[in-house]
Amino acid sequence: MTDEFELEIDWIPEDTGAPYTEVDMLETEETIPAHKADKICMTKFGHKNWVRMDRIHPSETAKNPCEIDYEAGIVYFKHEVLI
Repeated sequence: MTDEFELEIDWIPEDTGAPYTEVDMLETEETIPAHKADKICMTKFGHKNWVRMDRIHPSETAKNPCEIDYEAGIVYFKHEVLI
């Protein structure tokens, strides 16, 4: 015997300001410009192989070890080329 029931969940967003687009959500005040990300990557690993998180699929990070900056939304690869 199976009991079936329906559960209704109301989701209330924290910010109820103006309607936001996907671009607005990606561009935060913490967005690092490309030249600064190049400099950070060059300092840490000696190359400029990095990508923004919204441009990469998680399976691609398995091909090359990486360091992820979640606050800035940038993936810094440890190797210059995919291995």
